[in-house]
Amino acid sequence: MNWLKSVFLLAALLLSTACSQSDSQPHLIEKATSKTLQLSVLNYTDDYIDEVYVNRSWAANQMPHSGGGGFAGFAELPSRWDPNYKLTVRWRDEPLYHKDPNAFYQREVATEPYQQDERGRMTFLWIAFFPGGVLKLYPTWVAPSHPDFPEGLLLPKLQCRRQHPNSDWCENSGRQQREKSRQTAEAAKEATP
Repeated sequence: MNWLKSVFLLAALLLSTACSQSDSQPHLIEKATSKTLQLSVLNYTDDYIDEVYVNRSWAANQMPHSGGGGFAGFAELPSRWDPNYKLTVRWRDEPLYHKDPNAFYQREVATEPYQQDERGRMTFLWIAFFPGGVLKLYPTWVAPSHPDFPEGLLLPKLQCRRQHPNSDWCENSGRQQREKSRQTAEAAKEATP
């Protein structure tokens, strides 16, 4: 008869636990409406990019024409893509740092359409910096250079080599060439009335 009392006590305990868990279901539903993605920076520019943050989560820093090899921080996105949902991106590049070491750029950026696998999974939020101040956020399940990556983008170094074949422009050794080009452009800009 003692074992029967034990079974009834166990059943009562399980029922009371089940009832108390049903109260917490809204929390589970809330979590199901968002996805947490790892952050990684892709730098397709000629400038060093320092201290990138997405919604106050540190993402990384990146040398010119590099990225895609490391992950830091996370960002939450709605489970379903919303073209009006924006993330706050703060960063500075080397030219801004030389003007003011405490200054940052800040922009509200909508993500590109989600690129998910067949089960609806995503893993990464790629923060991509392009020449001309263009900044895009790619939520995906694959990395650049994968055939399914948005816009067919390659890793920054490979993309740069495609644009500058047989040149050291994309390598660290091309820094002097890039600096000279930048100085020439700035001088031309200043000379224009």
